[in-house]
Parts: sequence; structure tokens; C-alpha cells
Amino acid sequence: MTQTPHLATENGLSRFMSSTLGTHFVPTSESSIMAPSRPDPIAYLTGRLTSAPRPGGISLPGGGGKFHSDGSVQQWPGNTFICHIDRTSAAFEAIRALQEEIKRSAFNRFFTFLPPSSFHMTVFQGTSPLTCPGAGWPDGLDWPLDRDAVTAALGERVRDLDLPLRRTIRVIDLFAAHSLTVAGATPAAEEALRTTRRTLSDATRMPQADFEQYVFHISLAYLIDWVSEPLALEIVDFSRAQTELYAPLIGELELGPVELSDFDSMHHFEPRLLLGKR
Repeated sequence: MTQTPHLATENGLSRFMSSTLGTHFVPTSESSIMAPSRPDPIAYLTGRLTSAPRPGGISLPGGGGKFHSDGSVQQWPGNTFICHIDRTSAAFEAIRALQEEIKRSAFNRFFTFLPPSSFHMTVFQGTSPLTCPGAGWPDGLDWPLDRDAVTAALGERVRDLDLPLRRTIRVIDLFAAHSLTVAGATPAAEEALRTTRRTLSDATRMPQADFEQYVFHISLAYLIDWVSEPLALEIVDFSRAQTELYAPLIGELELGPVELSDFDSMHHFEPRLLLGKR
């Protein structure tokens, strides 16, 4: 049964600044933000970074992925801590327009696209069908355990956390034509995001590999197959051009409270508990 969150989300919009691929240094009036970097986009798009036959989350029918290799969405139940993008904001409309540009591009057949209503930034990952003891499963909880029971247990662990009600992010770039790399709008905002992640990690008792290297992002689509290097170069050029075109339109994004959300697939995230006191 759907539960009603106990706190309303607030979002907003202002300006944008961007930088290059790699480790990101975003100039601001205060100082520079150094955020964890994305992988090399050519190596990512061509599959050189892994021995897997397909990109992460993609499987053949019956293989248990988030999406089948034809792009069709699959059942993938879990929970997560996110901030949805405000659907009434100008930034949301700009991100939708950017996604439409990708859909109209010559590269669209290599992606499966997410519904705009699902657009969000993950603050801290929860559990999924792949989560198990030693690989992100909450300490002190039986395994396996029904998703709804896990969500309820996590809710008890985090409901009284003193977290900020708002945070402001800026877009760095469009990565590999499917995901917006984002970071805190200022060094203080970036540190606040990282502090929120650490607070959630401590409260949920969910140790995660590469915790400090996590790159904040907003997914617009999933890559469903590896591409050739010449095509990867074209996609990177396209991504750079779209970043420049949509930079003034997206602006800074003000996000509301962190949402503990359930999902049954990557197409919808249902808030169960909104967190924040200040």
C-alpha cells in the first residue's frame, strides 16, 4: 500500500557552470570543487573497462537485469535514497528537451530511455536484487529479506536524522549521451552532499565499495550495447555539443529533502519517507 511522505519537497533553479570530462574542477566564487571523476567516456562506451558482454544493468531475457538487451524494462525491486527533480521547474523542462535531442539523434538505438517522471539524483544507494551480505546489505538485518521489510527497517534507522531540507547542484556535463554528471553548486554544497552520504551510510549500516568515489548524476537513459570506437568518438562529440547548448537552460537545480524510495523497476521511484529537519 502506498504511504504518503510526511514532508513536501521543494526545488528551484538559478545558473549553470560546467567543466571538462575527467576529474572535475568547477570554478566558483568561493574556490574550486574537486569531485570524483567519471571513467574515460570512450573506454566506457566501447566496453574496454570491463569483461562483461553488455553494459551494467543490461541482460538477455531471463538474465535478471534492469533492462533486457532490447531495451525493455524489467522487474528490479529495491530501495534507494534520492532527490527527484522538480517537475514544475524550468530545469526539468530543459532536461526533458535534452533527452528528446538524444532520442532524435543517430545514436538513439543504443539507449533505452527513462520516463521524465523518474528523473532524480541518487544520494545514497539502498538495496537491490544483487545486494547481499558483504556487498552493501544492511548490517544487523536477516538475509534474504522482503524489499518492503528492508525499506521499513531502513526507515526506522534514518527517520530522525538531522539532514538539510535543501541542497543545490550544478551540471558538469552530459556523459556518454545518457547521464548528466552533477556536483554541489559550491564547495560547501558539495561537501554537504558528501556529508549527507556519510550520515546515511552510518545510520543504515550499509558499507559500500568505492563509497568516496561515487559520482552524483541524473540518468536520462541506459546504454544497452557496447559501440565501436569511431561511434564512441561521435557520441562524445555529440555529448559535448549538447552540454554547451543546454548549459544555460538547465541552470543550477535546488533539490528538496532526501527521499527514502521504493522501486519495482527503473521507471518509477515511490517516496516512502522524506528526511530532513533543517
